[in-house]
Amino acid sequence: MIGVILGLVTGFVPGLNSNNLSLVLIAYGFISSNYYLAVTAIAIEISFSFFEFLSPMLFRIGNDVTSLAINDSDFTEESFKRGINIVVTGGLLGILISLPLLFFADNIYPAVYSALKPFVGWILLFLCVYMVLIERNLKRKISATAIFCLSGLVGLLTKNSGLIASDYLLVPIFIGLYGFSSILRKKYKSVETIQDIPWKEKIRISFIAFVSSMFASLVPSMKRGQASTLALQLGKIFKREEVLFILPLISLAFVTLSLFVLNSTGSIRSTLAYDINEIMGDVYISQTILFAGTVAVSACLSICILILIAKPIGKLFSRINEKYIKIFGFCVCMLLIINFTGFYGILLAFTTTAIGLLSSRLGVRSTHMMGVLLLPSIVSMIL
Repeated sequence: MIGVILGLVTGFVPGLNSNNLSLVLIAYGFISSNYYLAVTAIAIEISFSFFEFLSPMLFRIGNDVTSLAINDSDFTEESFKRGINIVVTGGLLGILISLPLLFFADNIYPAVYSALKPFVGWILLFLCVYMVLIERNLKRKISATAIFCLSGLVGLLTKNSGLIASDYLLVPIFIGLYGFSSILRKKYKSVETIQDIPWKEKIRISFIAFVSSMFASLVPSMKRGQASTLALQLGKIFKREEVLFILPLISLAFVTLSLFVLNSTGSIRSTLAYDINEIMGDVYISQTILFAGTVAVSACLSICILILIAKPIGKLFSRINEKYIKIFGFCVCMLLIINFTGFYGILLAFTTTAIGLLSSRLGVRSTHMMGVLLLPSIVSMIL
């Protein structure tokens, strides 16, 4: 319950994330038992993966995953509730299709990991080129390439610069790319209408999401943000309801699978896996079963809370002037940037804001700005 509540707080406040909160719990020893600390860290991460969609839907501020759900249209009270229901469905499905792999992880992961490892960089490079080629015309292809390279250059220059602590590096980057750039636009183009997703399309999207999550859980330097970007592009998933469905599915499946990879290969594929490794050391099958149970319970609690708060939150924010919501989001994010990253974080946020505004001006899809994560990964794997 403590972990789920902390996950709710971090998901609702723009710019906060579960990774930093888990680091605080570990560093200051607020929970003495290693087992309780591990359970709390898992509960924070699982609940955060549900609640993190509140911030982009309400304040237009997202992280490496939820930023992909931000576009130029606004939510009504009804569309907000529908959006929450879609997030719940996608997240629950992500857990349900990943938990059964616990019983096959020892046989699957070591063999697949060894086979994929030499080719990962080239696979990512091919997929990034494909992302550009599927744009409609030559002008859009050139614009997409420019945005991808610009954001990728930011990632390369800042990754090992030492100017900003690596734990907080993505805070100013994504606040600028997707948050401030969205806030500074004059007006949203339209009011969002969230439609139901046909079951046939849900099956297609779910398959793409699961394959992307499994690929990311096996590949060094791949994170859920890269997996989400590739899934959206390869599956040509652009409708907002489909994006809201696939992103929590990928996020929850990736987090769950990363725990199984830690058990079967000893490899760390997520910040949660890193935290668990720091807390527990070597992870055995009995502990993995405990973690799988924690994932299931945390998900159930998070879903209940999210469904209960969806209606009152949607009603409250539908009555608040959009201008005040933007001002609040901007102020909170500035405070986070100043507190965690200082002057260099402000400079980086303004730089990425310019890229975000340019991307919007050129009509380029927001997924191309994920070059900030993809290009450094490709360079480190190939060179």
